[in-house]
Amino acid sequence: GVVCKGRVQILGKCFIRTRKKGEIVLGDRVVFNSRFCTNLVGLINPTVLDTRLGGRIEVGDNSGGSSVIISSKTNVAIGARCKIGGNVRIFDHDFHSVDPKIRATSEDLDNIKSAAIKIGDDCFVGTNAIILKGTELGARTIVAAGSVVFGLKAPPDSLVKGNPAIIVPRENAK
Repeated sequence: GVVCKGRVQILGKCFIRTRKKGEIVLGDRVVFNSRFCTNLVGLINPTVLDTRLGGRIEVGDNSGGSSVIISSKTNVAIGARCKIGGNVRIFDHDFHSVDPKIRATSEDLDNIKSAAIKIGDDCFVGTNAIILKGTELGARTIVAAGSVVFGLKAPPDSLVKGNPAIIVPRENAK
């Protein structure tokens, strides 16, 4: 379930798992770094790429991240030349039903909500940000460190920040 379209470099620990016909496609010159001493933001876990129930993860050429966790039930598409900061989480699904009555049953996993995530070319996602289901980041968008982005549709050249994240004009970003 993993396709490498060129050279992929993994520094430190990386866990890759595809389940139920899931697929992970890594472009050329993709780099994942999980070495604690190589990134001063304080990396706290290995890199994890995980598909569930037929999910798909695609990482474009010359992109990479540090200690990122990406989990897909539908589709996570990361464009070319993207930098994904330390400890970033990208989840296109809820891990459990939001209904507590369903969550306590064997039907829990069948009732997980999911929506694709698209991160355009040349984006930068700052350390400890969380990108959640239904988010679309246009090309060259910057996500500020620690932001929680849920279902936001950011046009190209946006600055996204906060919890919950909002789009702010770049001239107000100072």
